[in-house]
Amino acid sequence: MLKLNVQKLKAKVVEIFEKAGVNEKEARIFADMLVQADQRGVHTHGIVCVSRYVNLIRKGRMKANMEYKVEKDRGAIAVWNGEGSSGQILGYYGMKEAMRKAKQFGIGAVAIKHANHFGAAAYYAQMANREGMIGIAVATGDPTMCPWGGAEKEIGNNPVAIAVPARNEVSPVLDMAQSVVANGKITNLRMQGVKTIPEGWALDNEGQPTTDMDRFYSVTPMAGYKGWGTAVMVDVLAGILFGGGCGWDAKDDKEGPGLLMMAWNIEDFRDKEEFLDAMDHRIQQYKGVKLAKNSKGIFMPGEIEDIKFKQSQEEVDIIDEILEKMNKTADELGVERISAES
Repeated sequence: MLKLNVQKLKAKVVEIFEKAGVNEKEARIFADMLVQADQRGVHTHGIVCVSRYVNLIRKGRMKANMEYKVEKDRGAIAVWNGEGSSGQILGYYGMKEAMRKAKQFGIGAVAIKHANHFGAAAYYAQMANREGMIGIAVATGDPTMCPWGGAEKEIGNNPVAIAVPARNEVSPVLDMAQSVVANGKITNLRMQGVKTIPEGWALDNEGQPTTDMDRFYSVTPMAGYKGWGTAVMVDVLAGILFGGGCGWDAKDDKEGPGLLMMAWNIEDFRDKEEFLDAMDHRIQQYKGVKLAKNSKGIFMPGEIEDIKFKQSQEEVDIIDEILEKMNKTADELGVERISAES
């Protein structure tokens, strides 16, 4: 791992995206999203995505700057056609619109089709959380998993993120794929030259468990058939419901993934102060139970990532090979490299 100054890294990401044709405002959104993922220790969705997005822009598969059409706008819901724009930028503005609707109707939902890769789902859910709302983000993805009992990839690991505000306790943030680990975690290990995959993470092309990187074909659904079942339902909610891409149609060079951004305005359900007190009380109850033998403590969903984020306000850990990958993209664009010494 290398340590980089957070602000300098963000500035470099902005510079790279601007060189690729992205306007300054959207380049800064990209930088905040990607670097924050690394700060939270989610290196599968951090600056490792810079090269992917720049290549999509250069190949004409992703628009450098956001364009979209509003296909439906009825009270609390809207459906957008992203027209091949960045999933991250569409998701950012989609959640902003969902929050605006939630303030008016109690719940707001913005469904987005014809997008591109959307990064870490937690970011969008936390946008609502920071405004004192419950945020939910679900999305389809291109195939990384086989149907339960199958040996051929046909479904994405379809992430779900939910962020809930608390008063004094750490706000719970669930961000999970429907596989044991994100496909990108294995991809990052391969990039680092790792030859053995941890047990239970992967299947070969016969649908059998494997720890051999050379035999890796698909990620394993979490909790077996339950992870498969949850992924199917996300296909419905974030894809089939409004025409978003599912399976192979969710790939970058086809329709792209479908995104569903939702915000719930707590004040329309109960007194907000009572809710925050109740959240703190319930979290304290969770943490107050007897610890298991050898336990290091009870952590709420997202709490470990929150600790990492708070510890990385000045410097962030970046995998060596990921930085080199981004720097090669900088080279191609004529942008000066960034190093741990910068």
